[in-house]
Amino acid sequence: MDEVEAKYSIADQAEVRESLRLAGAEYLGKALQTDQFYDTPQGDLGLAGCGLRIRKLKILDTPAGLKADSQATFTFKGPVRANVDVKIRREVETRVESAEAIAEIIQASAGFERICTIQKRRESYSLGSCRVELDELPLLGFFVEIEGPQADIEQTRKLLGIAGTHVGGSYLGLLREQCRKMDTDATSITFERFP
Repeated sequence: MDEVEAKYSIADQAEVRESLRLAGAEYLGKALQTDQFYDTPQGDLGLAGCGLRIRKLKILDTPAGLKADSQATFTFKGPVRANVDVKIRREVETRVESAEAIAEIIQASAGFERICTIQKRRESYSLGSCRVELDELPLLGFFVEIEGPQADIEQTRKLLGIAGTHVGGSYLGLLREQCRKMDTDATSITFERFP
């Protein structure tokens, strides 16, 4: 299945949060996501523009009356297709009972190794046909990510008053580049390490 999304760097989440409220967006909750990325020792997936990720989710907040459990997912992402306004790529994802077991399987039997762990705080909303995420990442700050049909992404961006151009790079790539500029290790980019 194709993932179609656009993300924008923002200075402050409060304005976008207020725009979401005024637009009638449905609040879906807030979570801490810890993503572990895997590749071959030669970096074959990265060189092909692909990604293999295990995501652990710790629920921080849910809408009143709803109960949500922490969960884990296992995801493969294909290379990004050429597009200026949005990022389009194949995404195959499934929930997993044990993130640790999946990590052991792909490392022991398939020869992959963990290349990086990153965290983000994500606040999620549903607005029309789009899902809107307010993201906070160590070292990078705040972003808005809009996922949905391509035409609706642009409409939603305008409705929410989000300026600027789509940031085409992945969070993993942006964080690793920032660590390179800071001349620091990029294998663990968490809020604990970079408050």
